[in-house]
Amino acid sequence: MNALKKYLPRITLSILMVIAFSMPIHLRIIPVLIILFVVSNLIDGVINRTLVFNNKTFVITGILFYLMHLASVYYSKYRGAAWFDMEVKLSLIVFPIIFLFKNPFIIERKKWVLNSFVVGSIVSSFIMLLFAYSRFDGNNSYVFYYVELGLFHPSYMSMYFIFAILIIIRMIDRDIKKLSTRIIAYITIIFLLVLIFQLQSKAGILSIIFISIYYLIFAFIRSNPILLRTSFLVLAVSLSLIFIEKENRLQGMARSVETIKKEGQASGSTGVRYSMWVITSQDLKNHWLTGVGAGDIKPELFIIYKEKGLTEAIKGNFNIHNQYLETFYGQGIVGISLLLSLLFLGLREALRRKELILSGFIILITLSFGPESMLNTQMGVVFFSFFYYFLFSFTLDTKKLQSH
Repeated sequence: MNALKKYLPRITLSILMVIAFSMPIHLRIIPVLIILFVVSNLIDGVINRTLVFNNKTFVITGILFYLMHLASVYYSKYRGAAWFDMEVKLSLIVFPIIFLFKNPFIIERKKWVLNSFVVGSIVSSFIMLLFAYSRFDGNNSYVFYYVELGLFHPSYMSMYFIFAILIIIRMIDRDIKKLSTRIIAYITIIFLLVLIFQLQSKAGILSIIFISIYYLIFAFIRSNPILLRTSFLVLAVSLSLIFIEKENRLQGMARSVETIKKEGQASGSTGVRYSMWVITSQDLKNHWLTGVGAGDIKPELFIIYKEKGLTEAIKGNFNIHNQYLETFYGQGIVGISLLLSLLFLGLREALRRKELILSGFIILITLSFGPESMLNTQMGVVFFSFFYYFLFSFTLDTKKLQSH
């Protein structure tokens, strides 16, 4: 029994590290790893008595958010699609419950999990470039850009790489003392920034600029010269990459916004998203209280898209491409209130703790939810639920935990 008590935390930590490492590389194995983690963590929690019901507000709000989606299944016309949506979103209820078990062994090694995600992101970046190079015939340089480059959708890959950069910044600020190691960390940041711009995710580019400005302000207020220099480097490289590119999707988006202002509509991905958002916002007045249900969002909107001539959205089988509208339209005022509460409570707690990576993560998620329905895919929902509850749960005082 003593051996089991000793090795179970190590096994659980190892599974956590593999989940974090695999996330930017291969999502298909994640569900299996989550099951292994749940089993290992539950056994470890029972044997080592590590159940600690702290962060009650986060846990209860997160569980209620999933239960609201579950309740919406029962007034959905398309139950099959609704139940599939529940399966995709299962992480939203698994992680808040399972992270109630907090072993001091894992808490003290939290950075191992974060560092595993960085390593996974770097491995993912090399795999991306190798795949692109294998398809390169000397002329088709487009294989190194946008959807041709990413292992997953560019918005999600960019989000992963931005979070990896935030973790590296944390390492530079807290752990890395040797100049040579710090230089390697800076080179890695620049490498990931270049990849973010090659992925051409508008949300990713805007997010890294906004977050680097936020980091600069935080570093200035806290009089932190290392963080100030690092944040300035990220911002300077990001802005430089924007101006180096003669033509990029961010510039295309700016033109679309100008066209929308003048004519009320535009072509391209920005124009289609704008049209979907307008149609959804207009139809919300009919469903604002309870929403249409988890399985009925696309069927309800596609009828209106057809009437409005928005055939591109129907052909592409697009979701709303905005998590806030997606939740509001699907689960009504209660659903959107719970989602906003999760983000607000998370940011408030991060600022209270003065934990920069916590607030950086919440800002990244908040911005990413704007142009994408992140919680409709495994790529988004696992990333959000895993790191949201991991970051907030595994920052307890280990002395208090051991005395529990």
